[in-house]
Amino acid sequence: MRYVGVLFCAGIACVIAAHGTVLAGEPGADELSGGRDLYVGHCAICHGLDGTGQGPLAQAMKIVPADLTQIAVKHAGEFPDAKVRDVIRNGGAVLGHGSTAMLPWGLYFSERRNPDLAKARIKALTEYIKSIQQGSAPGR
Repeated sequence: MRYVGVLFCAGIACVIAAHGTVLAGEPGADELSGGRDLYVGHCAICHGLDGTGQGPLAQAMKIVPADLTQIAVKHAGEFPDAKVRDVIRNGGAVLGHGSTAMLPWGLYFSERRNPDLAKARIKALTEYIKSIQQGSAPGR
């Protein structure tokens, strides 16, 4: 029985290590799926399921939510990963993004002040937003 417990723990450690590897490299299907889940759960209410800024709360807001599908187009075809991560982490007022209508999600995503978890979630969300870019964006 003890041998089974050791094998189980080793298996869990391998799964955790493999998941960390996916997050460290190019976005895989799991990361995009995780990013999409985060997006649907936290962003779609304002930005809409398709990212165009037409979520259920959009009409009730004083400031129209950004069309997230046009970020690369607005930046000469290059998706500004670092800027998008900063806006997600620190809110809409960061880097001249606009108003404070966009909430800062960094602390919320950290769950009990776990900065590594927050970074992984913000990276997954950024990769998902990058994947929904429209138009001819060579730097996608």
